[in-house]
Amino acid sequence: MDISKIILASESPRRQQMLSWILPEFESLPADIDESPLIGELPVPYCQRMALGKALHFANKLPEGGFVLGSDTTVYINHQILGKPRDEDQAEEMLKLLNGKEHLVCTAAALACRNSGKISILQSVCETVVRFRTMSRDEILDYIASGDPMGKAGAYAIQNHEFHPVESIHGCYASVMGLPLCHVGVLFHRFGYDTFPQIRSACQAGTKVPCNYVPAVNLTTVEVPGL
Repeated sequence: MDISKIILASESPRRQQMLSWILPEFESLPADIDESPLIGELPVPYCQRMALGKALHFANKLPEGGFVLGSDTTVYINHQILGKPRDEDQAEEMLKLLNGKEHLVCTAAALACRNSGKISILQSVCETVVRFRTMSRDEILDYIASGDPMGKAGAYAIQNHEFHPVESIHGCYASVMGLPLCHVGVLFHRFGYDTFPQIRSACQAGTKVPCNYVPAVNLTTVEVPGL
């Protein structure tokens, strides 16, 4: 397939960096959508809706052969969605809630492609079980004072080696960072774009984390009226 343009619908520096490990060229644009959960909405459907909404934000503007990738990472525990903390007090609440416990991180990816004048969308979702180490209140406050929790779902970054919040994971490390690269590769593959390097080795080189994760990528075709 002749690729004329790829848009990453995100202004996240982490997602930009991660996508650059497997894609030589793309444009990053913020998707201005309402990220409020619906009343009673469960975490995984919420995560999928956000990724799809970001992709749809640019889908009608794609040139022939163009792609837009939307992604969303949702942290949750006991079905409670932990978004980006609005302030330091909420960051402390979230970190106390996660302290010493297991929680789940869902990252959904939605890839829209314009081909033969039509927009097609494929979506996948990756869930990872994460266990926080037990932290003292002073450690939590020091981490909050560093500023790192702000702007991050669940008020933490797994890749912060100084704070080192995570004791163990079961699943995809890259997904917890914000983009499950194996899933993204499968989405592009289904659209006939296979010019990636070896994704697993590129991901391991970027994250500096050995990967034993074997993705079970379940793809969903999204039908959107009017596209």
